[in-house]
Amino acid sequence: MQSYTKYTLILSSILLASCVNQNTKIADNIMPTTNPCTKLELLKSAYYDDFSQLKEIKVTGRVSNMWKAKYQLFGEHCQVFSWGGKQNTYSCSLVAPNEETAQKYYQSAKRITQECLGEEWQFEESNRAHDDGLKTSFTNDNAKPSEKVTFSTHLVPTSGLFSTTWTIFYYVGNISQPKQ
Repeated sequence: MQSYTKYTLILSSILLASCVNQNTKIADNIMPTTNPCTKLELLKSAYYDDFSQLKEIKVTGRVSNMWKAKYQLFGEHCQVFSWGGKQNTYSCSLVAPNEETAQKYYQSAKRITQECLGEEWQFEESNRAHDDGLKTSFTNDNAKPSEKVTFSTHLVPTSGLFSTTWTIFYYVGNISQPKQ
């Protein structure tokens, strides 16, 4: 009986080590960087692969599937959403303590995205439809339909019982049409 237990422990250890090794290989391929332009390139590449290397824990819903993201490339609380299996979006959020700080985060995200994506990307800033926030979307109109990806940042007021906080959302996906 003791030898059976030893063999079971050895086999379990080997299997666990192989899983850890596999996760390390994946992490080496997509490990986030501190360079914002490299992060944007990682997200653009991950979009074309349905963010599969960024998905960690799956939560199935009625309308969509959601995965906790392995890496918080922008902000906090990053997730990958799948709408009907045809459209995937990477989303992160960051709560600011006040409107002034939120505006700084939003303007910084907008500036960095514009600088990193370059001149071939157009941006459109508008008011959000359902609140007093702002939205900036970056698209490349010259991209093939199968390569259309949108980067957008949103500044959203969140009214609470005693105060209003502000949240900045960052999305990567194609919000205009599902991928073909």
